Amino acid sequence: MRRLKLVPLISLAILSGTFVATLTHEVIGHGLTGILLGYDFYAFYVTPFGTSEAYVNLNNAPAWKEDLVSSGGIVINIFLGIALFLIFRAVRQHTPKLLLFFWAENSLIGSSSYLASSSTSSLISGVPNGDPYWMSYYLKIPLPILAVAGIGLTLVFYYFLFKNLALLLRDYVDYVDSNDTFSSISAIWILAMLPLRLVSTALEDEAITKAITLLFNTAAILLTGNLASARLKLDKPATPRSIGRRQVIAVSLAATIALATWLGAFGPTSATAHGLIIQEFPNYVDVRIVLWSNLTADVQLAFRPGPFENAWPNLRNAPPAWNQYLKESTKFMRTMFRTNDSQLIDCFTDNGSFWYSGSWHPNGARVVHLKVPRLQVERTAHDELNLVLYDPWKPGGFIDGLNITLRGLHLRSSTPQTRVAYSATTESSAWLNNSVDTSPTEYSLILVEIPA
Repeated sequence: MRRLKLVPLISLAILSGTFVATLTHEVIGHGLTGILLGYDFYAFYVTPFGTSEAYVNLNNAPAWKEDLVSSGGIVINIFLGIALFLIFRAVRQHTPKLLLFFWAENSLIGSSSYLASSSTSSLISGVPNGDPYWMSYYLKIPLPILAVAGIGLTLVFYYFLFKNLALLLRDYVDYVDSNDTFSSISAIWILAMLPLRLVSTALEDEAITKAITLLFNTAAILLTGNLASARLKLDKPATPRSIGRRQVIAVSLAATIALATWLGAFGPTSATAHGLIIQEFPNYVDVRIVLWSNLTADVQLAFRPGPFENAWPNLRNAPPAWNQYLKESTKFMRTMFRTNDSQLIDCFTDNGSFWYSGSWHPNGARVVHLKVPRLQVERTAHDELNLVLYDPWKPGGFIDGLNITLRGLHLRSSTPQTRVAYSATTESSAWLNNSVDTSPTEYSLILVEIPA
């Protein structure tokens, strides 16, 4: 029973270590790697309990750069974990050693088990799942090999970590023999992991996935712990000390800071995240086009920065990063209209309604107003005009909303189909999208000119 009193303290240390290891994974592993390669790292979300995310714009990046950014998180965590153990061995105070241990532990185990579980999930489902899938894709390494490598690294790390944790807790647990060492450390470690897994499941669901991960980690601890304990030589110590009040306060303070930072800066789950926006970056887009009978077009590209849905209220009154929007608009027009001849009319922040994630949202967007002096259309044998507009954000993203107003033109048909609203002088149509899977890659319009 005395040994189980260590469980809450270890659980708090795991929470702190998980949070900071995840932070380094996303910010240093993915974000800094992207910046060093010359790309935009514009936001991230971090949690000690579930899925964390880094957002790096890798548009048109060569495959080797995409691979470096994708694998950066796992690689940095492994090197960081090893580096932390070099520091760990030089530290004498118990509380810093405990916090360093679980920072290193989550850096090593988090990265290796992620490599194993994500590769296996992608292999079974056939659906891209996390960084290991893209490592496999760009490096041409089969997913089964990455999965086996992840499992192997996890077992090696757990063996190494089990021995160090047994030594770290030696002053507080009196082991009778190797079997007692094995049972004591295994029980403390597994029971300390359990609360975090339960909170993770409650926040993000995915109960089956979380249960499989817990079982995998438990099995790895039991397997490697048995081997490590049999090879661990410990001199019989004096009467074990009790955990001091200062140690409890210090570890609890670290966990409180981690929880407060998570809730204050990031939010409980990525679906309702505050996240951290490093730079204002175009994310959601509504395209509003007026097509004129002289085959010119006025185009308003309305952008909401992201990637978090509630980022806009916090950024709306900040100085706009127009250079980002203009750069994105230039690429957008080149792809959508197949022209390099678009002309900038204006930039402004509007107050109109904005479509994304299946509903209308108030408070406007950043708008770039451009003009296309000559549309690329094909005239058919029946004197119809065939205009094709391409979604520039496919295949990774999509236009959230497309609205087209016709002046002096009539829409005979469209692919995909849409409803047409009429007024005295105009026709207007809208396509409202919700996902990459259901949104079209191109919009084909068959138009006829209305005689003056």
